[in-house]
Amino acid sequence: MSAGRRERCVSALAKTAASVAVALLAACAPRAVDSPTASIPSASVPNAGPASDAVAASERARVGSLQFLHAKGVAEIRWKDDDGNHFEQGDADVRWSAARGCAASISKFGDRYALLGTDGRRWWSIFPKAKPSRMEWGAIGTGAQSQGANDSLAANPRYMGLLPLLPAAGTVAQMEDGLAWFDVAEGPTSSVGILVRAGFDPVTLVPRAVRLRWPDGSAARVEFGEMMPVETVGAAQGAWPRIPRRISGSHEGRGVTLSIALDSARADADAADRPGLYDMEALRSRFAPEQVEESK
Repeated sequence: MSAGRRERCVSALAKTAASVAVALLAACAPRAVDSPTASIPSASVPNAGPASDAVAASERARVGSLQFLHAKGVAEIRWKDDDGNHFEQGDADVRWSAARGCAASISKFGDRYALLGTDGRRWWSIFPKAKPSRMEWGAIGTGAQSQGANDSLAANPRYMGLLPLLPAAGTVAQMEDGLAWFDVAEGPTSSVGILVRAGFDPVTLVPRAVRLRWPDGSAARVEFGEMMPVETVGAAQGAWPRIPRRISGSHEGRGVTLSIALDSARADADAADRPGLYDMEALRSRFAPEQVEESK
């Protein structure tokens, strides 16, 4: 890869690290108690969609038991700039602990281009190969109206299919584009006013997409591919949790799409339950980024 092309790749990763839900895998907050969120206006109307309690039961059965995850796959990024359309791939490694947070890295040919993570209170993005190397970090759910703060809320395990996407209390299905859409029940991280809807297959009740909207009108969308089992030692194969094999996220107006296609997924506590993976100060000391920016 030429130096110029490598820099464009790193720059694109930096612009989208927290703004799309796949990078969201790297900013997954620990579990929180669900509470209703406001409705996103929709042109669709109630139809003969599934009941919200049936969807909730299906979601709890799908991933309600998942506590740890170690997944590997391929990250793909597509973006457009003044030089035209671009496409890059890299290896993705994701570790998630429901009690600690999430940590992910994207590398290519052995070079680590991005480290993304959260400890449930803060999110961060570190780019060791950027020129100069840099780090951005911010608090989760503080009410700050910066783009970085808004972007961090899109990085939530529910929007990646790792936690149950539960309909908000009293919500009714809205049929649109062949999916049954529900307002999503959220926790404390919705404090800045992010509005969320999830679309489910009306027959199988499998989640297929998530829409997010911020108070400033900006929006993002996450789409899920087919479900894959999470290998779980000690559980019957039919009872293994199921998560999306492919996750693709985009933020309106940015011209960038980031996707992860998973090759393997295990409920591996030994790999995921490692405090150092979710220690922002230790990571900052280890990689010593030349520029550090706090998003407020």
